[in-house]
This record gives sequence, C-alpha cells and structure tokens, in this order.
Amino acid sequence: MKEKRVMFTVSQIKIMTAKHVLNEAGIETFVLDQTDSAHAGIFGDINLYVDESQAIEARRILVEQEVI
Repeated sequence: MKEKRVMFTVSQIKIMTAKHVLNEAGIETFVLDQTDSAHAGIFGDINLYVDESQAIEARRILVEQEVI
C-alpha cells in the first residue's frame, strides 16, 4: 500500500475525529505522530495517511464533514 497524507495537525482530537469519520466511510487510515512530547505539541505535527487510491475521496469526506 502506498500512502498519501490527507491531513496534518497538532490536535490529537482532530486526528481522532478524522480517523473515525474515514473509518466509518470504509477508508483505512494510518497516523504518524511526529510531535515532540517534551514540548506539548509546540514542535512537530500529527499526520493522517490513507491509501493513495483513496486520498481524493478521503479529502472530500473530511471537507464535507468539516473536519478540515
């Protein structure tokens, strides 16, 4: 599976919401947390990835559901 990033944020809540919305739509997600835990979200992002073939649909769903 080749992944494509569809969203990034510093908010765990936003990532969890996006994951839930996409999983409910049948789109498998992968999260890569690159935040620096020593600085409480000041440095780095949390990235949300999906299969490249589903990236356009995933972005459409996230916009439609007002997650991004």
